[in-house]
Amino acid sequence: MYDPDYRLGLDIDLLKKKDLVRFFDIDGVLAVYGYGSDGINVCGDDEFDEFVEKHDIYETAAGPDFIRQYIETYTDCSRNFILSMSSTPTQDAQKVRFINRVYPGLFKPENILFTRDSDKSDLVKETLEQKFDGLRTPHLFIDDDTRVLYKLQLKGVTAVHISSLILLASLR
Repeated sequence: MYDPDYRLGLDIDLLKKKDLVRFFDIDGVLAVYGYGSDGINVCGDDEFDEFVEKHDIYETAAGPDFIRQYIETYTDCSRNFILSMSSTPTQDAQKVRFINRVYPGLFKPENILFTRDSDKSDLVKETLEQKFDGLRTPHLFIDDDTRVLYKLQLKGVTAVHISSLILLASLR
């Protein structure tokens, strides 16, 4: 069911609030990468999982400058979390090395979380309950997958598509 109070689109004030607890996805948000002979990185999850078990694509992945600037300018690093879907401990380790290389000091090690499920909402809610005041805590999840964003919205999690940050960067 559509929630008329849900924040949609580019809410500049929300994006800039320093006191938000923020959750960032890795693939498509914090990491830009390509793989394969043609550099294509859009594929099914099974194909992706099989490939990254043998190749560390995060070793050469880049972090967009506007994302780093956004994190440095508008966030409180103690309230930044990463929540990424990952299928294996190998992928977890690759992603942690990437974060430490590209975003040093911007995410506490204990705030880098992985789920084996595409529905990230339960882990977001659990984190907010354990560390803050649940969903009443001002928070924002930034992801690139509209299916993930839809599931988050259904569970009451405030979330925006990565394109909102791209638009914010172009307005600056």
